[in-house]
Amino acid sequence: MTSKVGIGATADQMALANRAQKLMKNGVDTPAHIDSMTPTGNTDTPGGNEHVIGLTISPAGGTPYAVSMNQYIYPAAPFAIGDNVSVKVDPDDANVVMIFDKA
Repeated sequence: MTSKVGIGATADQMALANRAQKLMKNGVDTPAHIDSMTPTGNTDTPGGNEHVIGLTISPAGGTPYAVSMNQYIYPAAPFAIGDNVSVKVDPDDANVVMIFDKA
């Protein structure tokens, strides 16, 4: 008899999912620019590829600043170096961000 238990998400994937959930609820919509994207080689079940993404965040009325973060990018919603995007910024930590859409 074979096991019906599949391989679940990694701890890093769960952390990214939890971050996304928090930012969906509490994140501040902020414009940003993708400066760099480096694939990590990690993939997830829905077909996303993880990247380390360098962004310049431009908060309203504030000074632009640089952050680096990991995020899975999917073929149905691609992003590329040079794109202007909308991110959600954690109101408790301005370095915790996630891309949610193109600007």
